[in-house]
Amino acid sequence: MLLVSLANAKLGQSEIEKDITETWNLVASMGNAVVVDIIVQKGPSYPATYIGPGKAREVAEYLTHHSVDVVTVNGILTPNQKFNLTKMFWDINPKIEVWDRVDLILSIFSLHAHTTEAKLQISLARMRHMGPRIFGMGMVLSRQAGGIGTRGIGETNTELMKRHYKREMKRVTDEITHLTDSRRRQIENRKNMGLQTISIVGYTNAGKTSLFNLLTNKKNLVENALFATLDSAVGKIYIPQLERTVVVSDTIGFIKDLPPGLIEAFSSTLLESVSADVVLHVIDASDKDMFEKINVVEEILDQLKILPEKVVLVFNKIDAAPALDREKIIERTVPYPHVFLSAITHKGVDTLLATILPRLIK
Repeated sequence: MLLVSLANAKLGQSEIEKDITETWNLVASMGNAVVVDIIVQKGPSYPATYIGPGKAREVAEYLTHHSVDVVTVNGILTPNQKFNLTKMFWDINPKIEVWDRVDLILSIFSLHAHTTEAKLQISLARMRHMGPRIFGMGMVLSRQAGGIGTRGIGETNTELMKRHYKREMKRVTDEITHLTDSRRRQIENRKNMGLQTISIVGYTNAGKTSLFNLLTNKKNLVENALFATLDSAVGKIYIPQLERTVVVSDTIGFIKDLPPGLIEAFSSTLLESVSADVVLHVIDASDKDMFEKINVVEEILDQLKILPEKVVLVFNKIDAAPALDREKIIERTVPYPHVFLSAITHKGVDTLLATILPRLIK
Protein backbone atom coordinates (compact mmCIF):
# COMPACT_ATOMS: atom_id res chain seq x y z
CA MET A 1 0.00 0.00 0.00
CA LEU A 2 1.20 3.49 -0.90
CA LEU A 3 0.07 6.34 1.39
CA VAL A 4 -0.55 9.75 -0.12
CA SER A 5 -1.10 12.61 2.31
CA LEU A 6 -2.28 16.13 1.53
CA ALA A 7 -1.31 18.44 4.39
CA ASN A 8 -2.54 21.93 5.11
CA ALA A 9 0.27 24.36 4.31
CA LYS A 10 -0.18 25.98 7.73
CA LEU A 11 0.58 22.76 9.61
CA GLY A 12 3.99 22.22 11.16
CA GLN A 13 6.09 19.14 10.46
CA SER A 14 5.20 17.53 13.79
CA GLU A 15 1.44 17.85 13.11
CA ILE A 16 1.87 16.39 9.62
CA GLU A 17 3.86 13.47 11.03
CA LYS A 18 1.17 12.91 13.68
CA ASP A 19 -1.55 12.56 11.02
CA ILE A 20 0.61 10.23 8.95
CA THR A 21 1.41 8.11 12.01
CA GLU A 22 -2.26 7.66 12.81
CA THR A 23 -2.99 6.62 9.23
CA TRP A 24 -0.01 4.27 9.35
CA ASN A 25 -1.45 2.72 12.52
CA LEU A 26 -4.80 2.32 10.79
CA VAL A 27 -3.13 0.36 8.01
CA ALA A 28 -1.14 -1.69 10.54
CA SER A 29 -4.38 -2.70 12.27
CA MET A 30 -5.41 -4.49 9.07
CA GLY A 31 -2.75 -7.13 9.80
CA ASN A 32 -1.69 -8.19 6.32
CA ALA A 33 -1.36 -4.70 4.80
CA VAL A 34 2.11 -3.18 4.40
CA VAL A 35 2.93 0.46 3.72
CA VAL A 36 5.66 0.54 1.10
CA ASP A 37 6.09 4.32 1.02
CA ILE A 38 4.55 7.71 1.82
CA ILE A 39 4.18 10.67 -0.54
CA VAL A 40 3.29 14.00 1.05
CA GLN A 41 2.06 17.23 -0.50
CA LYS A 42 1.54 20.51 1.35
CA GLY A 43 -1.10 22.83 -0.01
CA PRO A 44 -4.79 23.08 -0.97
CA SER A 45 -6.91 20.30 -2.43
CA TYR A 46 -7.74 20.28 -6.14
CA PRO A 47 -11.30 19.69 -7.47
CA ALA A 48 -10.23 17.16 -10.11
CA THR A 49 -7.68 14.98 -8.31
CA TYR A 50 -7.61 16.13 -4.63
CA ILE A 51 -3.79 16.19 -4.74
CA GLY A 52 -2.27 18.53 -7.33
CA PRO A 53 -1.95 17.32 -10.93
CA GLY A 54 1.84 17.39 -10.64
CA LYS A 55 1.75 15.28 -7.47
CA ALA A 56 -0.71 12.88 -9.14
CA ARG A 57 1.80 12.42 -11.98
CA GLU A 58 4.52 11.85 -9.36
CA VAL A 59 2.41 9.09 -7.78
CA ALA A 60 1.82 7.58 -11.22
CA GLU A 61 5.56 7.64 -11.90
CA TYR A 62 6.17 5.88 -8.58
CA LEU A 63 3.68 3.18 -9.55
CA THR A 64 5.52 2.45 -12.79
CA HIS A 65 8.60 1.43 -10.80
CA HIS A 66 7.08 -0.18 -7.69
CA SER A 67 4.61 -2.97 -7.07
CA VAL A 68 1.59 -1.45 -5.29
CA ASP A 69 -1.95 -2.81 -5.14
CA VAL A 70 -3.65 0.02 -3.20
CA VAL A 71 -3.06 3.78 -3.14
CA THR A 72 -4.59 5.25 0.01
CA VAL A 73 -5.19 9.00 0.15
CA ASN A 74 -5.35 10.37 3.69
CA GLY A 75 -8.45 12.45 3.07
CA ILE A 76 -12.05 12.12 1.88
CA LEU A 77 -12.32 12.03 -1.91
CA THR A 78 -15.31 12.99 -4.01
CA PRO A 79 -16.49 10.34 -6.51
CA ASN A 80 -15.04 12.44 -9.34
CA GLN A 81 -11.63 12.75 -7.65
CA LYS A 82 -11.44 9.01 -7.03
CA PHE A 83 -12.55 8.32 -10.61
CA ASN A 84 -9.88 10.60 -12.08
CA LEU A 85 -7.07 9.17 -9.95
CA THR A 86 -8.16 5.58 -10.64
CA LYS A 87 -8.31 6.21 -14.38
CA MET A 88 -4.81 7.71 -14.31
CA PHE A 89 -3.33 4.84 -12.29
CA TRP A 90 -5.13 2.13 -14.28
CA ASP A 91 -3.08 3.13 -17.30
CA ILE A 92 -0.14 1.74 -15.32
CA ASN A 93 -1.79 -1.10 -13.41
CA PRO A 94 -5.43 -2.00 -14.24
CA LYS A 95 -5.77 -3.88 -10.94
CA ILE A 96 -4.79 -1.00 -8.65
CA GLU A 97 -7.34 0.37 -6.18
CA VAL A 98 -7.64 3.95 -4.92
CA TRP A 99 -8.88 4.30 -1.36
CA ASP A 100 -9.56 7.34 0.74
CA ARG A 101 -9.76 7.56 4.52
CA VAL A 102 -13.33 6.27 4.59
CA ASP A 103 -12.45 3.22 2.48
CA LEU A 104 -9.54 2.45 4.82
CA ILE A 105 -11.66 2.72 7.97
CA LEU A 106 -14.44 0.61 6.43
CA SER A 107 -11.92 -2.08 5.46
CA ILE A 108 -10.74 -2.19 9.08
CA PHE A 109 -14.34 -2.25 10.30
CA SER A 110 -14.98 -5.28 8.08
CA LEU A 111 -12.18 -7.19 9.80
CA HIS A 112 -13.68 -6.63 13.26
CA ALA A 113 -17.41 -6.97 12.48
CA HIS A 114 -18.91 -10.21 13.77
CA THR A 115 -22.61 -9.52 14.29
CA THR A 116 -25.23 -9.14 11.57
CA GLU A 117 -25.93 -5.61 12.78
CA ALA A 118 -22.30 -4.46 12.45
CA LYS A 119 -21.97 -6.01 9.01
CA LEU A 120 -25.15 -4.31 7.83
CA GLN A 121 -23.98 -0.97 9.19
CA ILE A 122 -20.69 -1.32 7.32
CA SER A 123 -22.58 -2.17 4.11
CA LEU A 124 -24.77 0.90 4.55
CA ALA A 125 -21.78 3.17 5.20
CA ARG A 126 -19.95 1.75 2.17
CA MET A 127 -22.96 2.22 -0.13
CA ARG A 128 -23.46 5.77 1.07
CA HIS A 129 -19.80 6.53 0.50
CA MET A 130 -19.40 4.88 -2.90
CA GLY A 131 -22.89 5.20 -4.35
CA PRO A 132 -23.80 2.93 -7.28
CA ARG A 133 -20.07 2.44 -8.04
CA ILE A 134 -20.00 -0.19 -5.29
CA PHE A 135 -21.90 -2.50 -7.66
CA GLY A 136 -19.52 -2.11 -10.58
CA MET A 137 -20.32 1.35 -11.81
CA GLY A 138 -17.16 3.42 -12.23
CA MET A 139 -14.79 2.94 -15.11
CA VAL A 140 -17.83 1.69 -17.08
CA LEU A 141 -18.86 5.33 -17.35
CA SER A 142 -15.81 6.10 -19.45
CA ARG A 143 -16.55 3.26 -21.87
CA GLN A 144 -20.14 4.02 -22.81
CA ALA A 145 -21.18 2.78 -26.21
CA GLY A 146 -23.65 4.22 -28.69
CA GLY A 147 -23.98 7.54 -30.39
CA ILE A 148 -26.31 10.51 -30.31
CA GLY A 149 -29.90 9.46 -30.02
CA THR A 150 -29.02 5.85 -29.26
CA ARG A 151 -29.07 3.84 -26.07
CA GLY A 152 -25.54 2.51 -25.52
CA ILE A 153 -24.46 -0.53 -23.55
CA GLY A 154 -22.71 1.66 -20.98
CA GLU A 155 -25.79 3.77 -20.38
CA THR A 156 -27.93 0.67 -19.89
CA ASN A 157 -25.35 -0.75 -17.48
CA THR A 158 -25.34 2.48 -15.51
CA GLU A 159 -29.11 2.43 -15.13
CA LEU A 160 -29.02 -1.20 -14.00
CA MET A 161 -26.40 -0.41 -11.39
CA LYS A 162 -28.42 2.55 -10.12
CA ARG A 163 -31.54 0.42 -9.75
CA HIS A 164 -29.60 -2.33 -8.00
CA TYR A 165 -28.04 0.29 -5.71
CA LYS A 166 -31.46 1.69 -4.76
CA ARG A 167 -32.83 -1.80 -4.05
CA GLU A 168 -29.85 -2.73 -1.91
CA MET A 169 -29.94 0.58 -0.04
CA LYS A 170 -33.58 0.00 0.80
CA ARG A 171 -33.01 -3.62 1.82
CA VAL A 172 -30.08 -2.82 4.11
CA THR A 173 -31.76 0.30 5.54
CA ASP A 174 -34.93 -1.69 6.28
CA GLU A 175 -32.95 -4.43 8.05
CA ILE A 176 -31.03 -1.88 10.13
CA THR A 177 -34.29 -0.08 10.97
CA HIS A 178 -35.71 -3.40 12.18
CA LEU A 179 -32.62 -4.02 14.34
CA THR A 180 -32.68 -0.43 15.60
CA ASP A 181 -36.33 -0.76 16.60
CA SER A 182 -35.47 -4.00 18.40
CA ARG A 183 -32.59 -2.33 20.24
CA ARG A 184 -34.84 0.59 21.19
CA ARG A 185 -37.37 -1.85 22.61
CA GLN A 186 -34.64 -3.59 24.61
CA ILE A 187 -33.46 -0.24 26.00
CA GLU A 188 -37.04 0.79 26.78
CA ASN A 189 -37.72 -2.55 28.47
CA ARG A 190 -34.62 -2.13 30.65
CA LYS A 191 -35.81 1.34 31.66
CA ASN A 192 -39.30 0.04 32.43
CA MET A 193 -37.72 -2.64 34.62
CA GLY A 194 -35.79 0.04 36.48
CA LEU A 195 -32.42 -1.07 35.05
CA GLN A 196 -29.98 1.80 34.69
CA THR A 197 -27.13 1.87 32.20
CA ILE A 198 -23.50 2.93 32.04
CA SER A 199 -21.97 3.43 28.59
CA ILE A 200 -18.23 3.37 27.88
CA VAL A 201 -17.01 5.60 25.04
CA GLY A 202 -13.67 7.02 23.99
CA TYR A 203 -11.01 7.37 21.34
CA THR A 204 -10.08 4.06 19.80
CA ASN A 205 -7.40 2.14 21.72
CA ALA A 206 -7.94 4.11 24.96
CA GLY A 207 -8.65 0.94 26.96
CA LYS A 208 -12.44 0.93 26.87
CA THR A 209 -12.77 -2.83 26.60
CA SER A 210 -10.27 -3.41 29.42
CA LEU A 211 -12.41 -1.22 31.67
CA PHE A 212 -15.57 -2.97 30.46
CA ASN A 213 -14.07 -6.38 31.30
CA LEU A 214 -12.98 -5.13 34.73
CA LEU A 215 -16.41 -3.76 35.63
CA THR A 216 -18.42 -6.70 34.29
CA ASN A 217 -15.99 -9.59 34.93
CA LYS A 218 -16.08 -10.46 31.24
CA LYS A 219 -13.23 -11.49 28.99
CA ASN A 220 -13.91 -9.69 25.75
CA LEU A 221 -11.09 -9.28 23.24
CA VAL A 222 -8.47 -6.71 24.26
CA GLU A 223 -5.99 -5.77 21.55
CA ASN A 224 -3.47 -3.00 21.11
CA ALA A 225 -5.13 -2.14 17.81
CA LEU A 226 -7.45 0.50 16.43
CA PHE A 227 -11.13 -0.47 16.25
CA ALA A 228 -10.58 -3.84 17.98
CA THR A 229 -14.10 -3.31 19.39
CA LEU A 230 -16.76 -2.75 16.76
CA ASP A 231 -19.78 -4.74 17.84
CA SER A 232 -21.63 -3.36 20.85
CA ALA A 233 -21.10 -5.46 24.00
CA VAL A 234 -23.38 -5.44 27.04
CA GLY A 235 -22.62 -6.71 30.54
CA LYS A 236 -23.77 -6.13 34.12
CA ILE A 237 -22.29 -4.89 37.36
CA TYR A 238 -23.84 -5.26 40.83
CA ILE A 239 -23.52 -2.11 42.94
CA PRO A 240 -23.99 -2.97 46.66
CA GLN A 241 -24.84 0.60 47.67
CA LEU A 242 -27.79 0.54 45.27
CA GLU A 243 -28.62 -3.08 46.02
CA ARG A 244 -29.22 -3.64 42.32
CA THR A 245 -27.57 -4.48 39.02
CA VAL A 246 -26.60 -1.87 36.44
CA VAL A 247 -26.12 -2.56 32.71
CA VAL A 248 -22.73 -1.63 31.20
CA SER A 249 -22.15 -1.23 27.43
CA ASP A 250 -18.96 -0.98 25.39
CA THR A 251 -19.02 0.13 21.77
CA ILE A 252 -17.01 1.36 18.78
CA GLY A 253 -14.03 3.62 19.42
CA PHE A 254 -13.95 7.08 17.89
CA ILE A 255 -11.16 8.58 15.80
CA LYS A 256 -10.16 11.93 14.34
CA ASP A 257 -12.01 12.95 11.16
CA LEU A 258 -14.50 10.11 11.51
CA PRO A 259 -16.93 11.02 8.70
CA PRO A 260 -20.48 11.95 9.84
CA GLY A 261 -21.82 9.28 7.48
CA LEU A 262 -20.06 6.58 9.48
CA ILE A 263 -21.48 7.88 12.74
CA GLU A 264 -24.94 7.94 11.16
CA ALA A 265 -24.54 4.39 9.82
CA PHE A 266 -23.64 3.18 13.33
CA SER A 267 -26.48 5.07 15.01
CA SER A 268 -28.10 1.79 16.06
CA THR A 269 -24.99 0.65 17.93
CA LEU A 270 -24.54 4.09 19.47
CA LEU A 271 -28.09 4.10 20.87
CA GLU A 272 -26.66 2.42 24.00
CA SER A 273 -24.52 5.50 24.62
CA VAL A 274 -27.21 8.02 23.76
CA SER A 275 -29.72 6.48 26.17
CA ALA A 276 -27.27 5.74 29.03
CA ASP A 277 -27.66 7.22 32.51
CA VAL A 278 -23.88 7.62 32.83
CA VAL A 279 -21.32 7.95 30.03
CA LEU A 280 -17.71 7.08 30.88
CA HIS A 281 -15.39 8.87 28.48
CA VAL A 282 -12.22 6.77 28.66
CA ILE A 283 -8.91 8.51 27.89
CA ASP A 284 -5.43 7.07 27.51
CA ALA A 285 -3.54 9.05 30.17
CA SER A 286 -0.19 7.93 28.73
CA ASP A 287 -0.97 9.40 25.29
CA LYS A 288 0.89 12.64 24.60
CA ASP A 289 -1.96 13.70 22.30
CA MET A 290 -4.68 13.07 24.89
CA PHE A 291 -6.08 16.63 24.85
CA GLU A 292 -6.59 16.59 21.09
CA LYS A 293 -8.30 13.20 21.33
CA ILE A 294 -10.51 14.38 24.20
CA ASN A 295 -11.73 17.19 21.91
CA VAL A 296 -12.45 14.71 19.11
CA VAL A 297 -14.62 12.56 21.37
CA GLU A 298 -16.33 15.61 22.88
CA GLU A 299 -17.34 16.80 19.41
CA ILE A 300 -18.84 13.39 18.59
CA LEU A 301 -20.70 13.24 21.93
CA ASP A 302 -22.08 16.66 21.08
CA GLN A 303 -23.22 15.38 17.65
CA LEU A 304 -24.97 12.50 19.42
CA LYS A 305 -26.64 15.05 21.71
CA ILE A 306 -25.39 13.32 24.87
CA LEU A 307 -26.04 15.58 27.85
CA PRO A 308 -22.83 16.89 29.49
CA GLU A 309 -24.13 16.13 33.00
CA LYS A 310 -24.04 12.41 32.17
CA VAL A 311 -20.32 12.40 31.32
CA VAL A 312 -17.44 11.31 33.57
CA LEU A 313 -13.84 11.63 32.31
CA VAL A 314 -11.89 8.44 33.05
CA PHE A 315 -8.14 8.75 32.63
CA ASN A 316 -7.02 5.16 32.11
CA LYS A 317 -3.51 3.63 31.93
CA ILE A 318 -2.07 5.68 34.80
CA ASP A 319 0.25 2.71 35.39
CA ALA A 320 1.96 3.74 32.13
CA ALA A 321 2.09 7.43 33.10
CA PRO A 322 3.72 7.68 36.56
CA ALA A 323 4.58 11.38 36.13
CA LEU A 324 1.06 12.41 35.18
CA ASP A 325 0.25 16.03 36.13
CA ARG A 326 -3.33 15.59 37.30
CA GLU A 327 -3.89 19.22 38.27
CA LYS A 328 -2.84 20.39 34.81
CA ILE A 329 -5.20 17.88 33.20
CA ILE A 330 -8.13 19.05 35.32
CA GLU A 331 -7.36 22.68 34.43
CA ARG A 332 -7.19 21.97 30.67
CA THR A 333 -10.28 19.78 30.30
CA VAL A 334 -14.00 20.38 30.51
CA PRO A 335 -15.51 20.65 34.01
CA TYR A 336 -16.75 17.07 34.23
CA PRO A 337 -15.87 14.74 37.10
CA HIS A 338 -12.33 13.37 36.63
CA VAL A 339 -11.25 9.87 37.65
CA PHE A 340 -7.71 8.49 37.30
CA LEU A 341 -7.36 4.72 37.19
CA SER A 342 -5.64 1.69 35.72
CA ALA A 343 -7.78 -1.08 34.29
CA ILE A 344 -4.69 -3.29 34.53
CA THR A 345 -3.78 -2.76 38.21
CA HIS A 346 -7.37 -1.86 39.29
CA LYS A 347 -6.07 1.25 41.05
CA GLY A 348 -8.76 3.96 41.13
CA VAL A 349 -11.71 1.67 40.43
CA ASP A 350 -13.24 2.36 43.86
CA THR A 351 -13.04 6.09 43.11
CA LEU A 352 -14.76 5.51 39.78
CA LEU A 353 -17.63 3.62 41.39
CA ALA A 354 -17.99 6.33 44.05
CA THR A 355 -18.14 8.95 41.28
CA ILE A 356 -20.75 7.00 39.31
CA LEU A 357 -22.98 6.29 42.32
CA PRO A 358 -24.59 9.76 42.78
CA ARG A 359 -25.57 9.76 39.09
CA LEU A 360 -27.48 6.51 39.54
CA ILE A 361 -29.36 7.44 42.70
CA LYS A 362 -32.83 8.64 41.79
